[in-house]
Amino acid sequence: MPKTSAYLLKSFSAMFFSIFLPIIVIGSLILFVRIAKMTEVVQMSASEMLLMYGYALPTILFYTLPVIFFAALVLTLIKLSNEFENIVFFSFGISPRKLVAFFYPLVSLLTALLLLLSLALMPLTKQLTKSFISYKSMHAVLNIEASEFGQKFGDWFVFLESKEADKLRNIVLYNATDSEKEQLLIAKEGGFINEGGVLGLMLKNGQAFQVGNDRVDEIDYGIMKIYDTHEYNPFTYENLKAYWLKAKTDRKRLKDLAIFVAISLFPLATLYIAFAFGIIHPRYHRNWGYLTILAATGIYYGAISAIAKSSILATGLFVTLFVATGIALFHFRVQKRF
Repeated sequence: MPKTSAYLLKSFSAMFFSIFLPIIVIGSLILFVRIAKMTEVVQMSASEMLLMYGYALPTILFYTLPVIFFAALVLTLIKLSNEFENIVFFSFGISPRKLVAFFYPLVSLLTALLLLLSLALMPLTKQLTKSFISYKSMHAVLNIEASEFGQKFGDWFVFLESKEADKLRNIVLYNATDSEKEQLLIAKEGGFINEGGVLGLMLKNGQAFQVGNDRVDEIDYGIMKIYDTHEYNPFTYENLKAYWLKAKTDRKRLKDLAIFVAISLFPLATLYIAFAFGIIHPRYHRNWGYLTILAATGIYYGAISAIAKSSILATGLFVTLFVATGIALFHFRVQKRF
């Protein structure tokens, strides 16, 4: 049995990583594109982009690992069946139940990992992501660069001729939010200010123009302060206990809890289904492997998403029913025949 276990593990690992690596690479590329899109609003260094990727990695792993495990298991069993390896196992007295038992530890480890990702790491990284975005949004105004068009400060479009540290030279601001009038501010110099947590611009030695109603108003000023009037919601961190206790009063949090636990149990729920349709006799049985992967995954994820809105009890009953269905299919399709 040790050699058989090693052979099974080698076959399964080869199939698992052949699916896992391309999906993770594709998912990572999509994620980096989304992160790069954020740099249009706020500036981020390469290290900050990697940090954002690290925050999103637990979510990527949580949603991909269960399906990849199930797909790899089904395809591994079908490959062994097509090569008559399963027939050899059965000839040497290794029953289908013993083959299932070999994967119990792997399923248990994967379920524990998924519970760790969903109930601990994902809430933490989700809050860290919100905290990072909130911080960058609060300080995005400080990212105005010289000689670049399309930059905004609140409702104002800003153009700088030069910038030395916090000293700005030859500043132009334009505001056309009011359809009946336009505003233009020009200043020879200025700088950023932060007064009581409110960010702003201090303009010095300039002119202000207001155009509208067939007239142009102009004033000269020595000092003018403009504040960013956008509201920034402060971020409040919650520890894991407080985060999940909120599920008692927050239906969305309760739904998330039900879905996370159900998806974490997906490897266990589909273990017997994988063997029911993965162990076949290639001469007499049709290969339903890919259809099994699509159907089981679609039914499970779709039903969980719908049922989790109503109650956690209904979700638990569905998972139990799904496991029982898999055991029954395994018994009639495999155990009684082999």
